[in-house]
Amino acid sequence: MRIRRYAASAVLTCVAAMAACTAASEFPTLEAATEQLTADADHLLGASGLRLPAAEQVRDDSCVPGEVRAFLRIEGELVDASVGLLEKLQAMGYDKVVDDLDLRDDAQDVVVLRHPETRLTFELTVVDGDKPGVRIVGKTTCYATAH
Repeated sequence: MRIRRYAASAVLTCVAAMAACTAASEFPTLEAATEQLTADADHLLGASGLRLPAAEQVRDDSCVPGEVRAFLRIEGELVDASVGLLEKLQAMGYDKVVDDLDLRDDAQDVVVLRHPETRLTFELTVVDGDKPGVRIVGKTTCYATAH
């Protein structure tokens, strides 16, 4: 009887561990990712003075035929609006995957960040020169279209 109790506990522990690992590795649907993208962008902008447009589903060259992604683009002329955006995204769990040292562009400061769990990506660009400004591009990963 004692062996059965330990065996049952061991089986339940293994099942719980497998369920936890399986649930964590699943990625959100396009709709859920779009909602999270919009929520993260809204949180990111906070008091930056930039307005958040609605995320839209777009077909672009980075997706294979038959796939779409959600995409949003925010632009502003206030370079000061970019202050703290990188730190906010990192605090929200985004990891820097590309920065200026990788891109070597003197006219723009560019950083790309990706969230490891949701696979959402944000690109932050600050443009110097005659027409300075800030651009934020947020996007989901590519999803197969429903037929």
